[in-house]
Amino acid sequence: MMTGLKTGLVLGGGAARGAYEAGVLSYLREELEPEIGRELKLDILAGTSVGAIHACYLAATSDQPALQAQGMRAHWTGMKVEEVLRCGVGDIFRVVREALGKPASHPRDIQYGGLVDPRGLRAIVSRGIPWLGIGRNVRKGHLEALAVSTTHVGSGRATVFVQRRGGGIPPWGNDPSYQARATRIAPHHALASAAIPVVFPAVRLGGELHVDGGLRLNVPLSPALRLGAQRVIVISLRHEALRVRQPEEAEESTEQEREQAFATAPFLAGKMLNTLMMDRTDQDLGRLRRLNAILEAGTVAYGKDFARTLGGVLGHHRSQPLRYVRELLVRPSRDIGSLAAEYVRAPEFRKRSSGLAHKAILRLVDRDAAHEADLASYLLFDGGFADILIELGRQDARALRSEWLRFWSDEPQNMAERATMLPAASAA
Repeated sequence: MMTGLKTGLVLGGGAARGAYEAGVLSYLREELEPEIGRELKLDILAGTSVGAIHACYLAATSDQPALQAQGMRAHWTGMKVEEVLRCGVGDIFRVVREALGKPASHPRDIQYGGLVDPRGLRAIVSRGIPWLGIGRNVRKGHLEALAVSTTHVGSGRATVFVQRRGGGIPPWGNDPSYQARATRIAPHHALASAAIPVVFPAVRLGGELHVDGGLRLNVPLSPALRLGAQRVIVISLRHEALRVRQPEEAEESTEQEREQAFATAPFLAGKMLNTLMMDRTDQDLGRLRRLNAILEAGTVAYGKDFARTLGGVLGHHRSQPLRYVRELLVRPSRDIGSLAAEYVRAPEFRKRSSGLAHKAILRLVDRDAAHEADLASYLLFDGGFADILIELGRQDARALRSEWLRFWSDEPQNMAERATMLPAASAA
């Protein structure tokens, strides 16, 4: 039996799109656990941007897993755009003042720049997460490690802040564009990870400015693996478009709408944000799957010591021992930008819209392509839209039921897993 396997949860970035992750966790906690009949422990949590906020919440409440899904849903469905996207004339003057090199109004503030007043998001992050619970749960063994990814403004390097049982960080490699730091993770780390450039202010951590981790590491699979995960759940917020050829009339109509939208700022800004928040899930998982395939083929051909022998040859090139890693990917079955366009254009949203933030989102969608609203989907911190994404996440996770059952099985999946994971599990 494969007991003691370390399970990692990898949560990607996407601002308001992150409600989808709450839906996936709802399925895990409220449907899958009762079916399997036991708690499904998440040992390693790695998150970027909104995924970092979720990872911190899950770490802080890891001693009460049964309440996690309900808590995340309540936070999302209770959101109002005006509470998160606070922006007024004073904020515009503040941005202009900072652009001219004037000092901040509050010298002790940890956040700098950005169009949006950070106090709304800061209040949500500070009050919505019992931060002292992270250290307590790590010490008591409810959690092995938490990793929060940011982007260091000065160097452009991906920076991963790690809090783990026993302290310090494991061997991390020598990539100069990627660094890890051991720390006690606090609200300002989550705020830095979620600081979308221009929209939210950069955050000062240890005297250095940091912004959204999604610019360099939007789906932080690598930190979870480096922290010892032997199986990983990856939640991406990027829809994989189905390659199905549409009827020529519909295809031509869509292209015409796109051509007309290209000239508008919201369309270009949305596509630029998609590019900045590049989701490399397919590439990262592709490498992991190729390595798994090599280990399986080598084990079949040369025996159970293949992984250890190969790892010894490659030792100076790797910071972690070679091992088979089981993986499960959950991603949206529908394009979230399209869902945002449908939601904002619905009469219900227009009727209840009020305030500058609501009006700005309405304006963004009206000027965007008819069937997509990428920029608005990142900014739509609205309980009604969150409810749609939560249900989508739950449905997409449920559609993978057979994969979930195989993922959580205690039985080895193949010879490579038996050979490489059993020793690691017994040594953990």
